Amino acid sequence: MLPNYKVLDRKLETLSFGETVKLQENRLKAQVSYCYERTPFWRKKFDAIGLRPEDIKTLDDLTKIPFCTKEDLQKDQEENPPFGSYTASHPSTWVHYFSTSGTTGKAVKRIYSKRDWEYVCQRFARNPILAPGEIAIILGPSDGLVGPTASIDSFHYQGVMVIQAGLYDTKNKIKLINEMGPAFVAGTASMLLYIGEVAKQMGIDLSKAGVHIVASVGEPGGAIKGTRERIIKTWGAQIFDGYGITELFPLGGNCPFSTSLHIANDFAITEVVDPNTGKVLGPGQRGELVYTNIIGDTQPLLRYRSRDIGELARFGACECSSTATRIVNGIEGRVDDMIWFKGMNLFPSAVEAIVRGFPDLSNEFEIVLDAKGVVQTLTVRAEATLKVPKSEYEGLGRRLFEELKRGVNVNANVEILPEGTLKKTEYKGKRVRDNRPKEYA
Repeated sequence: MLPNYKVLDRKLETLSFGETVKLQENRLKAQVSYCYERTPFWRKKFDAIGLRPEDIKTLDDLTKIPFCTKEDLQKDQEENPPFGSYTASHPSTWVHYFSTSGTTGKAVKRIYSKRDWEYVCQRFARNPILAPGEIAIILGPSDGLVGPTASIDSFHYQGVMVIQAGLYDTKNKIKLINEMGPAFVAGTASMLLYIGEVAKQMGIDLSKAGVHIVASVGEPGGAIKGTRERIIKTWGAQIFDGYGITELFPLGGNCPFSTSLHIANDFAITEVVDPNTGKVLGPGQRGELVYTNIIGDTQPLLRYRSRDIGELARFGACECSSTATRIVNGIEGRVDDMIWFKGMNLFPSAVEAIVRGFPDLSNEFEIVLDAKGVVQTLTVRAEATLKVPKSEYEGLGRRLFEELKRGVNVNANVEILPEGTLKKTEYKGKRVRDNRPKEYA
């Protein structure tokens, strides 16, 4: 069995480098032994390369452990239904079931023991952002989703009243916010901006609704400067950019002093690797984030390749005093979302950062990829706000073209459209339309 770990202690957020290494090494050794003893999945991986649990003594030995991927989990659950042979705890301990979206293949089933779920709630509680008696509203769906469910249970644990508004239509969500005056509202960046637009049409100023914190979750928008500024202007509130992975845990979020994501060092060891070679990269280098779960007893994952792209900061204290591992300015994008265009990699979030920097453009835009023979094209279609006369569209388009060329080094076709042309994004933004043949994608 794994030890029972202390989670509520606020000192875990401010450990020195040496204390962090010692804690992670002790938990890593315990976790590796637990995985090998309790799961055929990890025993098979270790035996295939002649690795023994006792070979893992320090963090330097972490790279001896083979990577684990989502495809590994999908295959294991298919061969060992329903939860896979990497499930270690007894069914009598299980209290929660979730699954991934299934957008990149068969959904992965995720279960939590009572022990693990209490740890999740306690991690939230050691950095409380609301006080007992305050109100939180969850705008998006929550059933079967780890992040919203963890927020709800954690707020309950802290004495905060939670209103789940996922089934309300947009106008009723706005009325609810205006009437209840919640301290906290959570939704995707796209949803937060869309609700702001509709509220304005209804004559309601959400910046006066009493909201202190808006949590931008589920997409990287909250860490993108232009998007972040639009959300702040709409809501008049501090932004919390939450981050987690269904297969692992809700891992952390930013603080009032930084847009960097703080990852709890007592829950996970974080690495960054080259997405093509798997080579470990150092702080300041951009790559794929890899996580090792060092606390969970139910479906423990070692060196799990998240497919998220980011950059780690050097060890040191944030202005908030936390020494947690920090992902600089949040998640840049996903390997799966990366656009390969004319020999270069491009993330939709990079285009979003530029588009959202133009106050004369609305919240909606799309990237259209096409090809005629060997000639590829990338078109950015963006909406001018209603206050912009059509006579200024051409000049606005030229400025956007120049900013895209300067910011992401691409000569894009630019189309400026009247506001209301593109479909409104109410939940998660799908900004890329790829019409190219498969060999280009």
